[in-house]
Amino acid sequence: MIESIAFIPDGNRRYAKLSGVSLLESYSMGTGKAWDVLEWLTKYPSIKVGTFYTFSLKNFQRSRLELKVLMSIFNRELDKAKKKSILQKEGIALKFIGRRDQFPTKLQQKMKDVEKYTASFGDRRVNLALGYDGQTEIIDAAQKFAMDVQKGKALPETLSTDTFKKYLYSDFKEPDLIVRTSKEQRLSGFLTYQSAYSEFAFVDKYWPQLQREDVDKIVTDYNKRQRRFGK
Repeated sequence: MIESIAFIPDGNRRYAKLSGVSLLESYSMGTGKAWDVLEWLTKYPSIKVGTFYTFSLKNFQRSRLELKVLMSIFNRELDKAKKKSILQKEGIALKFIGRRDQFPTKLQQKMKDVEKYTASFGDRRVNLALGYDGQTEIIDAAQKFAMDVQKGKALPETLSTDTFKKYLYSDFKEPDLIVRTSKEQRLSGFLTYQSAYSEFAFVDKYWPQLQREDVDKIVTDYNKRQRRFGK
């Protein structure tokens, strides 16, 4: 049974163009869809971890106007998070992974506040990848380990695939399944280290178009797969 699922919510900008709506409207629909997906997943008791690729490190290269729109949405959604009853009701803690220091100080503080507020809610967890890039995460982790070696806190020979995890932005159950919407079929730097044995599902819809039956089909199809992990 699936325990950890991750999403690459692709296609918000193309949906805006297709539907003739503004970027603000499309991205707002996208964030609303993320809350919908979170609610849909709660019907599956085995799923304890959900991870969403919310904003990549490379997304900072987008236009000033688009960044302004996105930052305003992040600000609004962080305020709304404390009012979402589903988090406490379903025992969901929120965790932000990525280079937070790239965001405005006000947003960084709100991320910390939301994490603290939801930390004790329960054993389910949702990771929100903000300012994230998988290769950068590995480099950052390697530097942390090197510093520990330099300070005498770690020995080079103790490093393994398991011990390395504690140096990543956060240690969580690696995704059993990674889902990407739109017609693209790539990771785009998402969970580079954690996805070594992940299965994949690609949905031929833009993120705002995703429906509950799509998620149900994805989970049902995954649960029919036989995973061998090289054995």
